[in-house]
Amino acid sequence: MTYNIRGTKGMDNRRSARRIAGVIRSSGAQIACLQEVCQRLPWARMVDQPGVLARELRMNLAFQRNLSIGMGGFGNAVLSTFEIAFCRSHSLTSKDEQRGALEVRLIVPGGPLTVFCTHFGLDREERVTQARELAALVNAAESPKLVCGDFNEESDGQAVTQLLRLTGLVDADPNGPPTFDSLSPRSRIDMILCEASLVVGSAAVLQSTASDHLPLVADLAPGAVGARSEPI
Repeated sequence: MTYNIRGTKGMDNRRSARRIAGVIRSSGAQIACLQEVCQRLPWARMVDQPGVLARELRMNLAFQRNLSIGMGGFGNAVLSTFEIAFCRSHSLTSKDEQRGALEVRLIVPGGPLTVFCTHFGLDREERVTQARELAALVNAAESPKLVCGDFNEESDGQAVTQLLRLTGLVDADPNGPPTFDSLSPRSRIDMILCEASLVVGSAAVLQSTASDHLPLVADLAPGAVGARSEPI
């Protein structure tokens, strides 16, 4: 799953980490890449959102602080039922709000998997630079690998196109429905990009107003089509 949770603020303007946990739980996702995660921030009622989500879902957690504010932070998170072998936090060149990419190595059935969770900026030139930097990180990582995130542009945008070209990754849901905003979705800006060696069994956008984005889920399996019996 990739899901921009907007600091757990739903379209009813109410914040609830447990409601977000419910969306993730009902999806059956074993790997959840989250963006806009707040950790002990005043405007999010000082809730440790990554900690609450990990406890509610009983999943392993890696959290990246792209912004540090007092004792709190704001950034990306990866939750997984699989063991986390290691995680690395990478900063991406940013004009305004600091953006980054969280790299996590998971121990999944069939061997390790490298997952990147990212959130690109709002400026087009900024995104192009971030795509180039992320591509270098992805190319240096061990295969198999995938990139999940909110790219703030659609798949034909310059940054996403460049990222796919430089890495050889493929869009897991190229003809999927829009993901933003969750009340009246018009833009498909949340994507799961994966190596061609990973088989995409299915992909779907889930309906929920727990955030202003809709979550995207995909069933992935290693190797040939026959490997779909053991999704990751």
